[in-house]
Amino acid sequence: MIEKVLCDIHGSKEMSFTCIHIAMAIDSKEKLGFFYSEAEEDLPQIAWCKECEQYLLDNDEEWTEVFQTKADFKMLCIDCFDEAKNKELEIHLR
Repeated sequence: MIEKVLCDIHGSKEMSFTCIHIAMAIDSKEKLGFFYSEAEEDLPQIAWCKECEQYLLDNDEEWTEVFQTKADFKMLCIDCFDEAKNKELEIHLR
């Protein structure tokens, strides 16, 4: 079971994680890209931006300690995660 977090906006929700770049840009219209893991039963969703994706591609797609430090993943509720994802999709559909 995925743990819950208490979000100031959405209340008690399942936790998720995004890289700091996405987390810091949730309220902006900045276009960052949105790459994410598929949902798994016992693991929270994780997302990262285009910059982090490029780092992974340039480094054999390995989730090293260096990458995790660069991405500086932040915890979000699943609704905030979905809003960030939908915002990115909306930007690309325009």
